[in-house]
Amino acid sequence: MDSDSNVGAVKTTTLLCLLLAGFAAGAVHAQTTNIVTLRANATSASGSLVPTLTWSTSPIANSCTASGGWSGTKAASGTQTLTRIYANTNYILTCTWGTNTARVAWETPTSNTNGSPLTNLAGFRVYYGTSSAALTRTSVVNDITARAASIYSLAPGTWYFAVRAFNTSQIESSNSNLATKIVTAATASANVNIAITSTSSLKATATPVYDLARSPTTGQWVLGRYVGTVAIGTPCRTVYHLSGDYWGVQNGYVTLSVTPRTITLVAHCATS
Repeated sequence: MDSDSNVGAVKTTTLLCLLLAGFAAGAVHAQTTNIVTLRANATSASGSLVPTLTWSTSPIANSCTASGGWSGTKAASGTQTLTRIYANTNYILTCTWGTNTARVAWETPTSNTNGSPLTNLAGFRVYYGTSSAALTRTSVVNDITARAASIYSLAPGTWYFAVRAFNTSQIESSNSNLATKIVTAATASANVNIAITSTSSLKATATPVYDLARSPTTGQWVLGRYVGTVAIGTPCRTVYHLSGDYWGVQNGYVTLSVTPRTITLVAHCATS
């Protein structure tokens, strides 16, 4: 190519050198730490509590899953009021970011390939892809003062990046050196524990737990069938009492062996 055809072609030497130096020092930067924030309306209560959980993610997560005292798929942020609890309960939220971000930095060239000053710089193009031989995607930066660009929504895998400068005639420089980034799916979690303090001096003195049944003669609630076990010393609820010193027990303490027919469960209890 003769010297006349070289006029206006943006020189790449400065851009190449900076990316080499910058890459060694982290010119392609990892995304900032993914954060899950989970809060409850209270973390302790006496007797019982209706928990209200509020959560958020930064940056916005692709998906979240609840575990522990709650379950199911959750939005990246929200508020949910749950059922009343009578025992210590831990709530966990785990979120996943299936895409990631790379930040590519460069130095602005100051001359054309023929050595003349670069006076008509128009912007930069970041070429990238999952093969060093096929940079099939492009991000255009029209700000000539820019020194870096963030590339978003990168799926897991190895990504390759190069930068070209272009002038007002849309004449591009050659590629800079290649920079690479390995993107992995990221996860983070948060938990909040709610402690419930018993207000009862009644404690379970035997392990069997029963549901309730209606007496066919009186219509009153009576001891039903065996449904599971509870640890001796577990607090009992003074609001439910059957003859024979059977009192209500908090369902969260019970290990069930069959499905109860009633919500209220009872065990043999006595004053400690």
